[in-house]
Amino acid sequence: MNQLLIKLSQWFSDEHEILDQLAHDVATSDAIEDMVTAKQAYNLQETKVDAIQEAIRFVELECEVVEVNEDKK
Repeated sequence: MNQLLIKLSQWFSDEHEILDQLAHDVATSDAIEDMVTAKQAYNLQETKVDAIQEAIRFVELECEVVEVNEDKK
């Protein structure tokens, strides 16, 4: 499980960097059309980052459940 958490954390970090770049693109767009396109890309990336974050939380909770069950033995 720890390996999975490490991989998810790395993936989250990589995808969050992309999200930050897209936020910059939205903020620095010169044309309305470019800003709308960048905002749409940002929204999609944000959804991806949120899903990865939820996966990390799920794995962390599963690790806690496994630890509790092992302690009961």
